[in-house]
Amino acid sequence: MSSSKTISIIGGGCAGYSLLNKLKNVSNIEIDFFIGKNQGINNFWGYWEYDKDIPDNILSGKWNKWKISTQDGEKFFESSSHPYCVTTRHNWISYCKQNTNKKNIRILKEDIMEINNKIYNKNNDEIISDFIFDSRYTNKSKNIFLQHFKGFLIKTETDCFDDEVLTLMDFRCDQSKGMQFVYVLPFTKKIALIEPTIYSYNIEDEIYYKKTLESYLYDIYKIKKYNIIKTEKGSIPLEHNNIKKGPYFNIGINGNVNRKSSGYTFTFIQKQSILIKNFFLNISNDLSLKVQSNFFNFLDEIFLDVIKRKPSIGPLIFYSFGKSFNGNEMSDFMNNRINFIPFMKMLFNLPFKEFIKSFIRCLFNYG
Repeated sequence: MSSSKTISIIGGGCAGYSLLNKLKNVSNIEIDFFIGKNQGINNFWGYWEYDKDIPDNILSGKWNKWKISTQDGEKFFESSSHPYCVTTRHNWISYCKQNTNKKNIRILKEDIMEINNKIYNKNNDEIISDFIFDSRYTNKSKNIFLQHFKGFLIKTETDCFDDEVLTLMDFRCDQSKGMQFVYVLPFTKKIALIEPTIYSYNIEDEIYYKKTLESYLYDIYKIKKYNIIKTEKGSIPLEHNNIKKGPYFNIGINGNVNRKSSGYTFTFIQKQSILIKNFFLNISNDLSLKVQSNFFNFLDEIFLDVIKRKPSIGPLIFYSFGKSFNGNEMSDFMNNRINFIPFMKMLFNLPFKEFIKSFIRCLFNYG
């Protein structure tokens, strides 16, 4: 790509900053990055490490061990090569903004307007670029299946948590509102993020998440006294959209990076950003932003159909991972990497009748 190209990135979230991070050292491009006025809360973002391209000094935690817990028991996983890592929004943004003080990069703290499929800056001037990448998530559907959560970073008076083992999912909590689990990030023996997470169509009120927190801490850890340091909340659509294509591209969640079965997003945002970078480096001739394969999308559709019809079966499904995967195999599966033998083990360990029903339903509706 010999001639200089102009690029506009819209939205100062994970996808926008991740794309800036990948493009900031690419020559022959000029970038206008419209981050918006609302910078959002300092959420935690997790991923399994593969390429070691993210420095440890921006991480809040790294675990080689994790577990899934249900009423039937606990399944433990361990991986020395693919640890589970967590950073924060603020740390990630600070990292992505390094070395962006260049003439060809402008970071603009302003909101943009969209009118009749055209976008305008704060001065009502139309934004015209060779490529426009919009990372803003807009939920236009009222009937959408969500993964929604409320996280509480707490500090206890005594040592309570095993800070060497991350709780990826603990289903020993109320299941009346949909499939619910609690995600636990133990940063120290006294400080942890406790995050009730629900799969359903309806986001619950603040009181419900708080009650789940209180019940979980007492039932599992026998904790009554603790201080809430900070909170976070969010929701991730467990579906994909029809995305816009060139020169106006959707990226991030609106660009279908999210894994529909898990809401897992951070790693796939990085993969999509690399696809865009490769295009501008002439490594790829086609600007394709698709990071989720048809195969995994189909698997996820089957899983979601089961959960929508029978949410109570959720703990059994995830508990089957422990019978099928070791730590490396589980992290591979969550990152869309196929290992045939453990994958077949998982299929045999899943609730057969419910998955056959959903397989047939999805087979005739898919595509």
